[in-house]
Amino acid sequence: MRKVAVQNLQPGMFLEKPVYTKGGRILLDRGVKLTESYIRRLGEFGIPFVYIWDERIAEIEIDDSVNDETRLRAAEIVHESMENIRLGKGLDTQEIKKMVEDIIKQILDNSEALLHLSEIRIAGEQLFHHSVNVAIYAILTGVNVRYGEKELLELGTGALLHDIGKSRLPARILNSPEPSFFSDCEEFRNHTSYGFEIMRRENNLSLLSAHVAYQHHECYDGTGYPRGLKGEEIHEYARIAAIANTYDILVSGLYGKRLAPYQTIEYIIAQAGRAFDPKLARIFSTNIAVYPLGSLVRLNTGQKGFVIHIPKNYPTRPIVRLIADADGKKYTGNYPEINLLQELTVFVEEVLEEES
Repeated sequence: MRKVAVQNLQPGMFLEKPVYTKGGRILLDRGVKLTESYIRRLGEFGIPFVYIWDERIAEIEIDDSVNDETRLRAAEIVHESMENIRLGKGLDTQEIKKMVEDIIKQILDNSEALLHLSEIRIAGEQLFHHSVNVAIYAILTGVNVRYGEKELLELGTGALLHDIGKSRLPARILNSPEPSFFSDCEEFRNHTSYGFEIMRRENNLSLLSAHVAYQHHECYDGTGYPRGLKGEEIHEYARIAAIANTYDILVSGLYGKRLAPYQTIEYIIAQAGRAFDPKLARIFSTNIAVYPLGSLVRLNTGQKGFVIHIPKNYPTRPIVRLIADADGKKYTGNYPEINLLQELTVFVEEVLEEES
């Protein structure tokens, strides 16, 4: 399985993961043979890429830390929660916490692996899936900080609802096409305070979970909002959520240009000590698959290949199955492999969108 941008799809390719419409209904299922009309339809729905079958890495299966069914249901719960707030209702805290417990269990069952989170391709509802991803990234980080179940539940609940305050923003704010608008708009910044007020009124939610919504835009150096808190004045849950939130915004392209995972990790490390807690940024970065399984990469030697294995604690030193040599000559039938954990002078130079 490998990820291919929709503009690079060719008729005759087969889907390896379903594509969903709003509400989690399947638009195109796994195993569908793509046609020109299907590819055109994917573009019309705004789907940026899909996962397709590739015989050169046919045995590689991406075992997501949290399965599609759970992630789709969690996104539905976030959607329902925001609608309830808009209608003046309260939150179904039991359902929310049960959902977070399910996510925690799946992550703990895969705690020895790097986080693999192949994106669910879905038309619309990005905000709700963003909230789910932030919760997953935050919980994974909490596991590696060695939180107990109580702490993981508080952190995960706060992260899942970190944007609940956006339910009180007018549509003209949420639908603004300009990413820079958000950092300059005082009305948008109010979503953190709104979220805190919504969550702290719920007797069955921890106040610490509410502080995740309140503080996830605070910066380690004191330049964030709403209160300009600095360092450990920001609760550790919120410091974790700040990293998870930024990571998912950048890799999903939620408010602008989409970055590759390795580019996003480079940004987070560069911002350690400024936007982010340095210790937590380091823990986060060593537990994310920066070159996800199936990624097509170019090595500094000029060779090209697919990432087929990522060692725990060394996410930048994968095993790569080569498909072309340094001169661009393609291998056929027998694909050599190179282990970057052993070949220390070789490294990934670039992640490629398509073969050439």
